[in-house]
Amino acid sequence: MTALLSRYRDLKFTAKVTTLMTLALLALALVIFCVMRFQLSSYAEQDAAERQEVNMRVAHDVLRRYGDGFSEIGGKLHVGNRPLEGFYEPVDRVKQLVGGTATIFHRETRIATNVKKPDGSRAIGTNLTDDDVRQAVLVRGESFRGEADILGVAYFTAYDPIKDGEGKVIGIIYTGIPKSEFLTTVSSATLTVAIASVIVTVLVGSLAFFVLTRTFAPLTQLCGLLDRLRQGENAFTVEGTERRDEIGTIARAIAAFREAVIARQEDEAAQRQVVSAIGDSLGRLAEGDLTAKITTAFPGAYEPIRNDFNRATAALSSAMANVIGTSRAIHSGAGEISQASDDLAQRTEHQATRLAEAAAAMDEITGSVQGSARNPAIARDNVNQTRTDAKKSAEVVNDVIAAMRAIEASSSEISQIISVIDGIAFQTNLLALNAGVEAARAGEAGKGFAVVAGEVRELAQRSAQSATAIKALVASSKDEVAIGVARVQQLVTLLASLVGRFSDIAGQVDTIAQGSQGALEAVRRINAAMGLLDRGMQQNAAMAEETSAASVELLRSAEDLSGQVSRFRSDEAQTATPPLSRAA
Repeated sequence: MTALLSRYRDLKFTAKVTTLMTLALLALALVIFCVMRFQLSSYAEQDAAERQEVNMRVAHDVLRRYGDGFSEIGGKLHVGNRPLEGFYEPVDRVKQLVGGTATIFHRETRIATNVKKPDGSRAIGTNLTDDDVRQAVLVRGESFRGEADILGVAYFTAYDPIKDGEGKVIGIIYTGIPKSEFLTTVSSATLTVAIASVIVTVLVGSLAFFVLTRTFAPLTQLCGLLDRLRQGENAFTVEGTERRDEIGTIARAIAAFREAVIARQEDEAAQRQVVSAIGDSLGRLAEGDLTAKITTAFPGAYEPIRNDFNRATAALSSAMANVIGTSRAIHSGAGEISQASDDLAQRTEHQATRLAEAAAAMDEITGSVQGSARNPAIARDNVNQTRTDAKKSAEVVNDVIAAMRAIEASSSEISQIISVIDGIAFQTNLLALNAGVEAARAGEAGKGFAVVAGEVRELAQRSAQSATAIKALVASSKDEVAIGVARVQQLVTLLASLVGRFSDIAGQVDTIAQGSQGALEAVRRINAAMGLLDRGMQQNAAMAEETSAASVELLRSAEDLSGQVSRFRSDEAQTATPPLSRAA
C-alpha cells in the first residue's frame, strides 16, 4: 500500500486527476451494479413468490378435478376415491400448465413427483429432510415458502399442508420453480450494466485525460519555469498572467517571484559591494588610520550605512585628535614638572650645603666664644657676620618657599589636566561602547568595526588608569611639597628670630663682655638651632629628591601615552610629540 501511495505521489497532476476520476467512475459503476443487482434480485424473488402462489393454486385446482377432499384409505393418501400413490398425472399436468416441479407427500414420504433423477426415474419413496418444512407444515399445519436444492438444482419452493375432513395434516403439496429462470435475466442485465459501465469509464477517463492534459498544459509550463527559477535562471517571460483562473493566479505569482529573485540577486550584489567597502575601511581603521572614510556611494537603502560609518569614523578621529592633543599637553607638563623638580632638588641641595656651612660656622663661633670670652670686639664682629649670613639664609629659604609654591601650583594644574584626561577617557570609552553596540547591530558586517571599538575602549581604559596613577603621584607630591613648605616656613620664622637675637646680641656685646658665661650659653643655643635647621634642610632635600623621582615617573607615563596614541592618524594630521628627555 505504501509503495502504491508513493507511486501515486510521483504521478503528474493530470494523471492523478484522471486516476481519481477513473476510480470514482469505477466506484460509481460498482455501486450501480450492486444496487441494480439487488433490485433485480428483489424483483425476481418477488416475481418468483407470485409464480409460486400461482403454481400452488394450479396444483390445488388440478387435484380437485380428481375428487373432493383428501383422506387416508387403507394407509394410503386419496383424493376423492382416487389413490395418489404412484399417480403422476396431476404433477405432470401442473408442469404442463405452469412449468416447474410438483410433488405430493403422504405425510413425509414422496408418493408422486415430476422430478426425475439423472437415470430418468422419478424421485419417489424418499422422505422430507428439511426440518423447518416439517415443523411448519406437518406439525403446525402452516404453509412454507423458501429455497432448496433438489438434485443439485436451486429452486424457489412452496409447501402447503394436505388435510383430511377433520383438519388433520395427512400430506404435503409441493411446487418449485428453478431459480435460474429468474436469475438468468438478472445476471444478463447486470452483466450488460457492468460492460456499459466499464466502457463509459474508459471513454470518460480518456476524455478526461485529454481535456486535463490540454487544461493543465499551461500549469506544466509554469512548473518548468519554477524549476528554472529554482536553478537560478530568470531569463524568461511568464505567459498567462492575464488569465482570471487559478493558472493566471499561479502565473502572476511566478512572475512576482521572478521579479523578487532578480531583486534579491541585485540586492546580494549591492550587499557584496557594501561589505567589501566597509571591510576595506575597517581594515584601515584596524591599522590606526582614523581618516578611513567610504567615498563611493552605496546603492539605495545602503547609503545611510555609509553616512553613519563616515560619521562614526569622523567622531572617533575627532576624539582621538583630542586625546593626542591632551597627551602632548601632559607630556609637556610632565617635562616642565621634571625640570622644576630637578631645579628644586639642586636648590635644596645647595641650601643644605649652605646650611651645613652655617652650622660649621656656628661651631667655629661657639669655639671662638668659648676660647675668647674676654674679647667682646671679636665676638661682636663674629655676631655681625653671623647675622649677615642668617639674613642671606633667610633669603635662600624664601627662594625655596617660592620654588615649592610653584611646584604646588604646577601640581594643581597637573591635577586639572588629569581630570580632563579622565573625562576624555570616559567619553572615549562611551564612544567605543556605542560603536560596539552599532557594530553588533550591523551583524557580520560590523565585526571588524567591533574589534576597532574594543581596541579604542581598551586604550581609553589604559589612559584612565595611567591618569589615575599620575593623579595619585601628583597628589602625593603635592602633600610632600605642602609639608616641605610648612617646614621651610618654620625655618624662616626661626631665622627671623635668629636675626632678631643676633641684633640683640650686637646691641648687648658689652653686656656679653661682662657676662661671657651667659653669652656662651646663648651661642650654644644658637648652635643647637642651627643643627635643627640643618636637619630640616636635609629632610627638605630628601623630599625634593622624591618629588623629582615622581616627576620622572609622570614623564615616563606621558611618554607611554604618547606612544600609544602615536599610531593613530586623524583628520587633523596630528601625531604624538617626541618624548622629552629629563633635564640635567
